Amino acid sequence: LQPTIPAISDGLKVQEYALSYGSEIAGTLFNRVQGDVTAVRERVDRYFEGPLLATIPESDAARAARSAGEPLLAHAPESAAAAAYREAAATLDPRDGDSDDVAERFRTAVIPDPP
Repeated sequence: LQPTIPAISDGLKVQEYALSYGSEIAGTLFNRVQGDVTAVRERVDRYFEGPLLATIPESDAARAARSAGEPLLAHAPESAAAAAYREAAATLDPRDGDSDDVAERFRTAVIPDPP
């Protein structure tokens, strides 16, 4: 999410949607963050379930990667934004055996069964 009111509103909708399908919330990740993260942390604590996984700083490297059509971690692996994504990924604890169940929940949510 970007730390803006429209993005937070969209994020809350995604959170409610995920919870309605029985998904756990691993946390929240804010991207394109500029300056002090105190306000971002307060928003996470107030509105979202789970911890703040990371704040991804606004980055010229991210814009350059997008323009080049490359993933940020391949285009600029030493950038501050790439480091923040790695930090967030390191906090996650994937579980074996959940992928089929998650994929099925996603499929039925995106492609409803015909009446």
